[in-house]
Amino acid sequence: MKNTLFRAGLALLAAFACHLPAHADGPNVSGTLKKMLGSLPIGGVREKMEGMVGALRQTACGGGLDGCYATEAGELKLYFFTSRNGAQQTVLLVVDKQMSTPHLFGPKIQKVMGQSSLESPIIAISTTDFTLDTARMPTSLKQVILKSYFNVSSMTFPAGVQIAARATLGGPLQKSLEVLGVKADQLTMRAAVVMPIPTDLAGGAGTAAGMSQAMKEGETMKQASAHAAMPEAYVEFEFAPGSRLPLTLPPITLTDASFFINNELTFGYKGNAQFQGVGDKKILMHFQTPLDPAGAMDLLDFQFLMATPPSLTLEDAAHVMVAFASPSSRLAGFGGGFIRDIGSFQNDLLKATKPLSMFKLVNPKPAPEYRFGDATKPFPEDVNVFNFAILGPLADDGPLLKASGDIKILGQTMGSMGMFAGRGGYKGWVEDKLTVKLGPLGKQTFKVSQAVRIDKGIYTNTIKGSFAGQSIEATIGYTDLALKMNASCINPFEIDVSAKIKPDLNIADVFEVEPGVNVDPSKITGCIGKELEAAYRKISGEFQHLGGYTAAAANAELKKISDAAEAVARQAQQEAEKAAKQAQQEAEKAAKQAQEEAEKAAKAAQKAADDARHAYEQTKDAARDVANKATHAAANAFRDAGNAFKKLGKKKKHKKGPDPRFAASVFDWDYYYDHYPDVVQSGMDLSTHWRDYGFAEGRQGSPEFSAVFYLNTYPDLKAMCKTDLNCAVKHWLDHGSDEGRQSSATFSVMSYLNRYPDLQNAFGRTNYGDALDHWLNSGEDEGRDSRP
Repeated sequence: MKNTLFRAGLALLAAFACHLPAHADGPNVSGTLKKMLGSLPIGGVREKMEGMVGALRQTACGGGLDGCYATEAGELKLYFFTSRNGAQQTVLLVVDKQMSTPHLFGPKIQKVMGQSSLESPIIAISTTDFTLDTARMPTSLKQVILKSYFNVSSMTFPAGVQIAARATLGGPLQKSLEVLGVKADQLTMRAAVVMPIPTDLAGGAGTAAGMSQAMKEGETMKQASAHAAMPEAYVEFEFAPGSRLPLTLPPITLTDASFFINNELTFGYKGNAQFQGVGDKKILMHFQTPLDPAGAMDLLDFQFLMATPPSLTLEDAAHVMVAFASPSSRLAGFGGGFIRDIGSFQNDLLKATKPLSMFKLVNPKPAPEYRFGDATKPFPEDVNVFNFAILGPLADDGPLLKASGDIKILGQTMGSMGMFAGRGGYKGWVEDKLTVKLGPLGKQTFKVSQAVRIDKGIYTNTIKGSFAGQSIEATIGYTDLALKMNASCINPFEIDVSAKIKPDLNIADVFEVEPGVNVDPSKITGCIGKELEAAYRKISGEFQHLGGYTAAAANAELKKISDAAEAVARQAQQEAEKAAKQAQQEAEKAAKQAQEEAEKAAKAAQKAADDARHAYEQTKDAARDVANKATHAAANAFRDAGNAFKKLGKKKKHKKGPDPRFAASVFDWDYYYDHYPDVVQSGMDLSTHWRDYGFAEGRQGSPEFSAVFYLNTYPDLKAMCKTDLNCAVKHWLDHGSDEGRQSSATFSVMSYLNRYPDLQNAFGRTNYGDALDHWLNSGEDEGRDSRP
């Protein structure tokens, strides 16, 4: 049976090292253990150790050990155990008598233990953690375990120095236990102690290997000694396996109990707690509180941690809370009990136990079974298994209870519930999704919140949610459950049912058998217009099997709506026809007026355009007449190139002439006049401007030819002429026109010839020169198409 050791820092009195040589026929006890054994500050031990170590003789034992040795000298019994590889050595010294507590502890613990006495203390010095089954112990050691240690099945000895003893406590510590209702004379004590480590641990080792092992053991002892001196290391007091301790503060029965006190005088206990009204359910409990310097419990800073079994009802939780109403003078200013003001609402809490029995709190991480003395069932070290906490007055709003766990309410699992008990009474709350049958809508899932509050004369316990605009509420009274779901315009039916409370009541079963009843949609706030009509249709169809407002009544209302709609439609039709006729007349009148206005405007616009064109032509004709009569060099070049003026009855000829720039296909006086108003406005003769400026500027002189376009369109021409526009003109007149090349963006002699079969018949399919002459002399005037 394994007993968990919580190490305590306990100061030993000064000791000195002594060298104890081994007997020739005895075991090879390490120098480290010999030195520490000889340093024990217990009367009569130092004087007898050398002889007892030398007297060790092999005895029967088992369990992976190389040897077990024992010897006795009066009330002293010495045992030595070693493993097969020699890495582990353990010495047990038993002082088989009753004695006052030796000065092995620090001053704080020594003071609160007062006149405590020990019976058959066992002092263990071990190089490693070591567990020895009682069945494998030498016979004399078994007798000690049977007589003073409740005949446990095993003993555990950690690395370092430990003392174990059957204890009868005295002093302030005894009074603290008695305040809780515990007798202090039926327990065993365990504690790690701090030993002064001799500096010359390797002395007498004999060999380098032995010295190395001694130093290693010394480091282990130093580390164990340091752990034992830490503030949180503590002395543990254990009762016999199966002991039932009826505690009075709070009133519980504690089994598998262990009490403890640490180097900073933090006192407490742990074990399986059973509460009145909770049946045989065991709740793991860990309690601690500081002791003042005089050894009295300081209940201003206490803490209870509880791990509930896998399932606990809130009725059970109520009985647990009531147990903590135990009055204490130290807590008088905080409501008198371990939970603030719980005395003021404990009767209300007990009154509500029946409805609370339907709430099953599931510990999300339940602790495995704990059994004192059973190494396979240790007290849990994982704090997450503790889902209840009661904290003292130093906590915010303390003393108070906080709890949580997965909750099953009225047969439905609803996530994790939080609970609080203290100032403001008892409160519990949870939010989750609920799936139940909602009358004709069938199974539906929606979010709900559950809240319970119990305080002085106050009891509320409700589950609230909503679905498609309908509120759903379950009110849990002391004896009955009331379910209500209001009607909505979307779903014009309601549920109003109650059931007697019993522990196995399932809210889903109550909803399952309740079909609901229809409600007159006109009585539902905000149900008007199309939504009202849709509600009547639901009742006359989908919900016609429900009680309450009938399908016949809904159909009658639908007929009224239909008749009213038809009347409105007829009136609307008549008004629409009248409005349409009037609109048609007005439209026709407006159209006629608009037509007249448009025609008038068109005539005016046409006249203005004609006047403008006439004025333009007059100006142009005058300019043409002047140009025709001109005899200057440019005019002569114009005529010599076979060019001619339109409207003067002359024919154009496609020839090069003395100045190619004036060829008929290169310069057209009318084209130049129409496209360059800036030149016209300058008053300069157009032919002269073309010769002296326009051509060089890259202007286009006729619809048939653009030197810039022609030059940039053909790479071979560009390579030959570069940027020379005269070169481009010369090529067009000498070759390009006969080759059918495109000479401007808007003119192609090839397209012109290909477009008209009569021209092809007259000139052939590739006679582009004659085709060009035809265009200049006839085609343009005929309105033929010369576009590319």
